[in-house]
Amino acid sequence: MAYREDVDYKVNELIDIKALQEAGVAVLVARVHRICIDLNRSEDASFMFWKQNTQGAPLVVKEADQETQRFLLDKYYRPYYEMMKTIMQNLEQKKKGLVSAVDLHSMPSRPTAYHMKQNPNQGTHRADFCLSDRKGLTCQKEFIDFFDQALAAHYETIQNNPYVGGHVTEYLNGFRSNNIQIEIKREIYMDEVKKELVPEKVNKLKPILTDALIRGFKNFNS
Repeated sequence: MAYREDVDYKVNELIDIKALQEAGVAVLVARVHRICIDLNRSEDASFMFWKQNTQGAPLVVKEADQETQRFLLDKYYRPYYEMMKTIMQNLEQKKKGLVSAVDLHSMPSRPTAYHMKQNPNQGTHRADFCLSDRKGLTCQKEFIDFFDQALAAHYETIQNNPYVGGHVTEYLNGFRSNNIQIEIKREIYMDEVKKELVPEKVNKLKPILTDALIRGFKNFNS
């Protein structure tokens, strides 16, 4: 189970991708384990960054050779960012205003010793959703507030605590965009011990999150 401790476990199943696409929202899903390639880090730090998980369990017992590193970067990291770049550039050409983007992740329900070391000021209680915009740098205030209010009608939300965004958020900020990162507390959709989805929790969350995304993209892309 150690290798499944810190993944964004089945976040793609928490949204109705078909409904989003029918509403004109492009959806990009990562298909590589973050132990091999962490797509939310810069390329030079993405390859086998996680030697241990956040509980301290060892994950990488042998360093890969340069050929393997090049292969995985060419197969997963570079195409992922090239696809993001293509989508954003196409949208920039079609729109006069800002392009909307949301990067979905999941977070453990309680911080580990690793998380406390990274951010000693965080509390042990976490909201159900953490919405991040690099503390106001990656979007208009109205953009993050819209998603905050839409989700807060059903769940507890907070902005930029304990996370302020990641590499994807920084990368998307290089485009003419409103973009945020949303971290979803795993407790509201899965069993964190068994590493399994909890169907009744997913069934509650999925339409709420999907509706918020569709309405948000529609409101800020019109």
